[in-house]
Amino acid sequence: MELVIGNNIPSFFSSSWLIYMTNQGNQDPKTANVNPVMSEVTLSLAQRLTNIGYPALFKETGYEHSLDEIWKSASQQDFERLVGDTKAPSLARFLSSQILLSKDMTFFSRIDLNSLTDVYIQALLGNYTKSMSDWGFLHRNDDMGAVGSVFLVFGERSIPKLVNLLGDGTVVDYERTSPDASGFDQTMMQKVRVKDFAALYLSKIKNVPLELKIAFDERDREIIRLKKKLSLK
Repeated sequence: MELVIGNNIPSFFSSSWLIYMTNQGNQDPKTANVNPVMSEVTLSLAQRLTNIGYPALFKETGYEHSLDEIWKSASQQDFERLVGDTKAPSLARFLSSQILLSKDMTFFSRIDLNSLTDVYIQALLGNYTKSMSDWGFLHRNDDMGAVGSVFLVFGERSIPKLVNLLGDGTVVDYERTSPDASGFDQTMMQKVRVKDFAALYLSKIKNVPLELKIAFDERDREIIRLKKKLSLK
């Protein structure tokens, strides 16, 4: 079962909301909500989140109960402190941010989004959700996914980091409905690479059309065209 807010997340990102959020979260890292050393409360929360993991909080049967229980176990400020704590494990920061996203999206305005962008890049590369379809390409070839859509909030901040991934041809572990299933779209990509996710996010952030095809060579040509449109070498 998918988290409702995750499946509908792009609809939350209206133009006005994105403009507002893009102008937020620009705190100097020195003054952002970051602790020099993780407090006992933050450390305990980080450990609990890491032990639980993304599927149990957002996808598995009964996830609503797990999500409510962990939310009640600490204050919202504790969750925000954890997200902003650069000394905390990236997995814990990622999970804390996803919980906050499901409870109060305004937390983005109180967080250093430059630092959080790094967390989501690590989460993408490490498949912290345990299912790469959460990051895009599940419903169609321009679908950003329940989690990948957050890059719309990061906007321009994430561009240099995403550009660095355009050369990463690593094929990810991606599960999709069998091609012979009823109603399966034969144009959907079966194998997805890290660079494909990066290209998709860049195209959405910069509003540059991108048409990703089945064959790798066709996709690579499209990515080259995207880089030219973005004035990238």
